[in-house]
Amino acid sequence: MSRLRSRLGLICAVAAVVGGASLAARADEKSGPVSVAYVANDAGTIRAFRIDAATGALTPLGAAVNSPDKNPYSVTVDPAGRRLFVAHGDASSVVAFEIEATSRELKPAAHSRVATPDYAVFAGIDPTGRFLYVSAMVGDAIAAYAIDPNSGALTPVAGSPFAAGTRPSGSAIHPSGRYLYVTNLTARSVVGFAIDRGTGALQPLAGSPFPAGRNPRAIAIEPDGRFAYVVNAASNDISSYSIDPDTGALAPLSGGPIPTGENPRAVVIAPDGGHLYVASHFGDSIWAYAIDRATGALRPLSGKPFAAGKNPRGLAIDRRGMFLYCTNYGANTVSAYRIDAATGALSELQGSPYAAGDGPFGIAIF
Repeated sequence: MSRLRSRLGLICAVAAVVGGASLAARADEKSGPVSVAYVANDAGTIRAFRIDAATGALTPLGAAVNSPDKNPYSVTVDPAGRRLFVAHGDASSVVAFEIEATSRELKPAAHSRVATPDYAVFAGIDPTGRFLYVSAMVGDAIAAYAIDPNSGALTPVAGSPFAAGTRPSGSAIHPSGRYLYVTNLTARSVVGFAIDRGTGALQPLAGSPFPAGRNPRAIAIEPDGRFAYVVNAASNDISSYSIDPDTGALAPLSGGPIPTGENPRAVVIAPDGGHLYVASHFGDSIWAYAIDRATGALRPLSGKPFAAGKNPRGLAIDRRGMFLYCTNYGANTVSAYRIDAATGALSELQGSPYAAGDGPFGIAIF
């Protein structure tokens, strides 16, 4: 039992970060690009699974790789698919792995570990792949690092760490790379920053922090960058916002928060921006919504919630938007679903759930 969990009873959820660049390795034209899901487990192992392009089925890819630190919370892949970074809460660190270009298997990076402010729970990379941002929950800060394009070594950005409210947890970077948003667990708010595109430094946005619900855990931004969605774990709802394209400011959408499942911990949006999915940690389920592309309003899908395993924690969708994957922390599995292209409804794949190791937390797909 970790120091923070015993003291605060807070186990941070992670929303998956999905890489969007093309893979160096490709299958034949019929099967399409090779996709791999990377899953971080509580014991400190990272497991890779090849995703079948036609069926979505998961096949273990090599042996599990050990991280030097335990209790990983978040995994993210850089846009080029060359490296994977893992945020470790108890160790207050980020650990890097190289991704082999052909097999997509992991190996320790030459510059594999850096210290972060106290209790790193989420890591995200800007769209250019130049900067890594880490939420430090106990440190009440965001640590910013420049990523060396050749070695992958992390160098703190001038001015880092940046104050980020109280108990920063999940974060999301705007698709333009201009803004960073961080949920604050105890402040019931979202802190917004402008990102200096040259240096990676952060500057608070005018009007920040922006109000959210109780215990906001994770945030997702739709692909066009017009709307943002925050899941609130204590009030069991979703706060929806429009994003000012010129200032980055968040404005709540009309209609107020939208109800969702009990203790939502992760949120992910389909690549076409049409649907949003929420992991209900205590409800053992996934809640699904259609997104009105004009207004950003959410509409619950018929048939929701969709059953998941015990204590779903992380969510990720493949780059084509065909399959959704959910880590089930309490069941040591990953559930896999086909996404109905027309309705967004989920149907669990034959063979799902898949064994994923002890206490799967974060998941990332490239």
